[in-house]
Amino acid sequence: MKKLWYLIVFLMLFWTHPSSSIHAESTLQYLIDQAPEHSIVRIPRGVYHESIVLSKPVTLQGNGQVTIQSCRKEPVISIKGQRVSVKNVTVIQCSQEKNAAAIQVSGNHHRIEHVHIRTKGIGIKLEHAYHTVITQSSIKGEKQHNGIDLWKSEQNVIEKVRIEKVRDGIYMEQSDYTTAVQNLIQQSNYGIHIMYSDHITIQKNISKNNVAGAMVMETKGGKIEKNEFIFNNRNVHAQGILLFDATETKVVRNNISYNRVGIFAESASNNLILSNEMRGNFIGIQFKEANGNIVSNNTFISNVNEAQALSSSDNEVKRNYWDASLKLDADGSGYSDIPYKTNPFFLSLTKDIPEYQLFFHSPGMVVLQKLWKSPDNEAMTDDSPLMTAKIQDESKSSSGVIIVFSLLLFLGSITLWRIGRKKEDA
Repeated sequence: MKKLWYLIVFLMLFWTHPSSSIHAESTLQYLIDQAPEHSIVRIPRGVYHESIVLSKPVTLQGNGQVTIQSCRKEPVISIKGQRVSVKNVTVIQCSQEKNAAAIQVSGNHHRIEHVHIRTKGIGIKLEHAYHTVITQSSIKGEKQHNGIDLWKSEQNVIEKVRIEKVRDGIYMEQSDYTTAVQNLIQQSNYGIHIMYSDHITIQKNISKNNVAGAMVMETKGGKIEKNEFIFNNRNVHAQGILLFDATETKVVRNNISYNRVGIFAESASNNLILSNEMRGNFIGIQFKEANGNIVSNNTFISNVNEAQALSSSDNEVKRNYWDASLKLDADGSGYSDIPYKTNPFFLSLTKDIPEYQLFFHSPGMVVLQKLWKSPDNEAMTDDSPLMTAKIQDESKSSSGVIIVFSLLLFLGSITLWRIGRKKEDA
């Protein structure tokens, strides 16, 4: 009987140990653990159901269609240490846990490239991460969590990333010197959301069909340049750009069009708003308790209301093009001799009674606005408006092409009709 027992134990050890070893060796984590530092871990084509940790300088690279999927509460991929790269993989985070991340990053000098994320939680979370690059990737969520979330992470670069259906596309808090370049963010709450982060660069991004294109709050020394903030108009509080308690921030050469409010500056001071195009917004630019800002060389075209200011003073508004202004240039200087003065009547009225927003730009409201004279210290006045727009009016050029094409089509139709009539007469 004892011999039989020994035999059973021997057989169990023989069969279980090799199978466990084979299973371990087939996991991605085993391949990563066995790889030497600074090597490339090449993942064969397939779907891998596991969570992995990268804590040494290696490159994890997919060969062909590689998907890493996990529904656990921990991140699908955790990146730690320094100089880790992840390339050419699809990551699916299906966890129902609050704030679960598809990829979590800490440490420095990492790179995430050609990574495509589908997530129910956060796409990529950077926490105490530095000098990390996220490039040529995509994130699609379920509007519950942020696409890329930075917390106390500095000098990181986010470029050429497509983000959609998340809460905030790129959210940064206490993350100085972050750079976001050439990203596309759409169908989200806030496209770019900056909080308590200084010296931020936002350049050549497209933020569209969101509640707000960019929320720039509690920041200093930032640069927002050559972006498109368009069609952010689905909410009563929607804006292209909100500058809230922002100082020494440059907003330069952006296309800010078809939003509810183009630029809304509140409690903002000493900012430069220069050479932007604001077209087709309900309100082109709106100031509230904003002081000491410079607004110059901007173009305002086809906005329902060009500008409004309330409790704002010492702002330098000069040499902008307003298509609603009266224009008279007696000396050929290129600037109108007739100042353009805004009227904050509607803003003052809705501040006390928000329900009056229902009457926005109604005929009666327009009449009342004309009759009511705003205090000089609350009106936004441009003493030398531009006679012509500095930014080319592409929509008019396009309209011209359409008109010419339609005219040619119409003339061609008449010609064909006449030829047909002549044949009938013959």
